Amino acid sequence: MTRMPPSSAFAIPAEPTATARVADRRIRLLLVTDTPVLAPGGSERFLQNLATRLPADAYRITLVQLHEQDMPGNHGRHLLTQPHLRMMSLPVHAVYDRSGLRAYRELSSMLRRERFDVVQSQHEKADVLNALLPRLPGTVYISNRRDMGFKKSPKLQHAFRWLNPRFDTVVAPARQILSGLAQCERLDPLRMTWIPNGVDTRHYAPAPLQRRLDARAVLGLDADAIVFGCVARITPVKRHVDLLEAFASMRRHVPQARLLLVGDGPGLPEIQAKIAELGLGEEVLLLSFRDDVADLLPAMDALVLCSSSEGMSNAILEAMACGLPVVATAVGGNLHLVQHEQTGLLVPPLDPISLAASLQWLAQSPHARRRMGLAARSRIEREFSLDSMVLAFDRLYHRLLGRE
Repeated sequence: MTRMPPSSAFAIPAEPTATARVADRRIRLLLVTDTPVLAPGGSERFLQNLATRLPADAYRITLVQLHEQDMPGNHGRHLLTQPHLRMMSLPVHAVYDRSGLRAYRELSSMLRRERFDVVQSQHEKADVLNALLPRLPGTVYISNRRDMGFKKSPKLQHAFRWLNPRFDTVVAPARQILSGLAQCERLDPLRMTWIPNGVDTRHYAPAPLQRRLDARAVLGLDADAIVFGCVARITPVKRHVDLLEAFASMRRHVPQARLLLVGDGPGLPEIQAKIAELGLGEEVLLLSFRDDVADLLPAMDALVLCSSSEGMSNAILEAMACGLPVVATAVGGNLHLVQHEQTGLLVPPLDPISLAASLQWLAQSPHARRRMGLAARSRIEREFSLDSMVLAFDRLYHRLLGRE
């Protein structure tokens, strides 16, 4: 495994001379995030897509992670070969300790030295540092909120009431996130920007029958099994325990049902124990982390996501793009993505009984699964393409910089 050392950089172009800098009209974009850039999570994939799809002839991008961890495998490695993109690591344990002060000083120095046009942050540490950076003429500052803020303590929420006015705008992929910020952090509606996530509709697309059968054969699944899948990191907020309880209840009525759990995380031992407790060892497949989700989705009949809090789920977007119906909890961005009884089913959070009923109904309704899956794919093509998302950010940067 290649580890990204502190303050290291990859594919860093030579610093232009003063004359070249004047002639270079590309937007200098600084992206700062708390998490490992090459990780497979939703917010990391958002950054990977944005950084690699903004036009290279119009942008020079510096991507800073406040984390030292690199990821195994090939996920996201294409970022390291982009000539207009460099990546750096400034590990921060907490913004109020020495590591936070060191990162603040380094970012401030970079800002003054390289005169970035746009500074955009996501997640709590990056947002705090971005809000505290010196405000330079000609630079715009953006906070990009990826979730409902479930990790924020009341004190931190209160602090952001004072920090939010420091941003030129706050972007979120779901209107529900912006509504929550207005309520909890008193975010000014005039500072809100809604840009939904996008999905690559060429990479994620409905699969022909043979590919579906091949995907199932690789996983040891029967052709006539009813397969539900959950693609999510195993953490408490994703509520895998609720899913297992609901699935165990549903299987009494649909014995051919199977469940794929794709992802890993700190909650894995608890989930393994729960599977054993419910006697689901033969019916639940734990696939751990996979970087080939597009090859697994064809094996599924539907996607399930029963989080207690959610931003705008890339897993849902990708499943819908593949023509799968979705069963999801009625929280956060799920409310916008999943149209109840049109592209899937919405259930109350923390309610395994309601979840079991929805899973059973969908398992026993093949025509509904087909109808919802077709509607899901159609909606993704209309409203959530990756090209549309990147174009929206490009237009936002130009508008804020007065370069329209």
